[in-house]
Amino acid sequence: MTTTTQQATQETVAASARGLTKTYGQGDAQVHALRGVDLDLPRGRFTAIMGPSGSGKSTLMHCLAGLDQASGGTV
Repeated sequence: MTTTTQQATQETVAASARGLTKTYGQGDAQVHALRGVDLDLPRGRFTAIMGPSGSGKSTLMHCLAGLDQASGGTV
């Protein structure tokens, strides 16, 4: 999607993420659930988040909804 102003983008995007990361644990037990996710979900559209078990789908949705805090990036 290409727009000329940030205001136009905000009006057409329901949710957005830039450089989103989420890491659980520390040291050898560290798990990177999200690594630099960039995403725009258009307003008024259906979007499917698909992938194998453990690929970060629920973590992504929880961060986008504000239920979980990302380790880095912006929502």
